[in-house]
Amino acid sequence: MLDDRNRWMASLPTAASALVTDLADVRVRGYLKEHPDIVAHNLDRITAAVAEVRAVVDRERAAGAWGPLEADVAAEHDEAAAEFADHSCDCPFCVCAT
Repeated sequence: MLDDRNRWMASLPTAASALVTDLADVRVRGYLKEHPDIVAHNLDRITAAVAEVRAVVDRERAAGAWGPLEADVAAEHDEAAAEFADHSCDCPFCVCAT
């Protein structure tokens, strides 16, 4: 049985995974396969998480405690995305499941 913290930690990846599928449905089919209330529920969870993290990003940027970033954020993201795309697993939740 999951405690509240672990339930919360499992909730966001579940909603994010659904978002990826929902976005693919919209882009490929032009419509949702899931009921809009289900999609909205997941979007609410993601939106709340983004707002919470964005507030901390803004606060820490404003505080000036971080020096300039020397990494190429886009290149590092593309590398991580390529690594993700190249993997395969048996997880029923993974978009790369084989």
